[in-house]
Amino acid sequence: MSDQLVSNAQRRPLTILAKLFKHMTMNTHSMIPCYVSGKGMHATDATWAFKMAVMALLQSSGLGFDTRAHYYRQQFPAMPVGDFSRMVCDPIEYYDKEWPGWQLANKRRFDNEDELITAFFLERDLGFQAAAQVAIFGFDEAGFGSGVNVMRFIHAGKPVLGFYNPDHSHAGHNIHNVMQLAMNYPDVVTLHRYREVDEITAHVVTWLESVKSLTLTAGS
Repeated sequence: MSDQLVSNAQRRPLTILAKLFKHMTMNTHSMIPCYVSGKGMHATDATWAFKMAVMALLQSSGLGFDTRAHYYRQQFPAMPVGDFSRMVCDPIEYYDKEWPGWQLANKRRFDNEDELITAFFLERDLGFQAAAQVAIFGFDEAGFGSGVNVMRFIHAGKPVLGFYNPDHSHAGHNIHNVMQLAMNYPDVVTLHRYREVDEITAHVVTWLESVKSLTLTAGS
């Protein structure tokens, strides 16, 4: 992929941001834009349950909203909440209605299908991350992609709240790599162990309220 194409992919998230805020249908003035993340492709129930629980909490509490989910709600306004939340846990090329047209229009710009898909999701995902003030990560099945994304937030100085369940450890997943984040970046990363999804709720609420308080204090 040429340097020019990479540069274009880095600039185009501004288009996603414009769409995101132009079409907001709920009052998000006092809500914290969040990037809810975890394993995408090849994820299992552990990650799906985490993401869906966090998205449901954000909606019910009014404390925040997931930037990715909010963007795609415009494409699927009538889809039942549960089905929609489960859908947006998957890679966006599985459901984004703009993907077929984008794929057709841009396929000649790339050497292979993998570059094409990467360019598509990268410009959108960078937009969702740029729009978010904080990130909430489920690390139970975290892979290289989660590592790349969490480091973007860390280097941007944006607060990160992470969770891991030791019961979900599996071969090839080294939770110690995740724990390094909180030890190395204690001012940015907050990490919690949990056993049941219900335990996440109180931590997310307390953390978001703390983030909101700090934001208001800094702005006063």
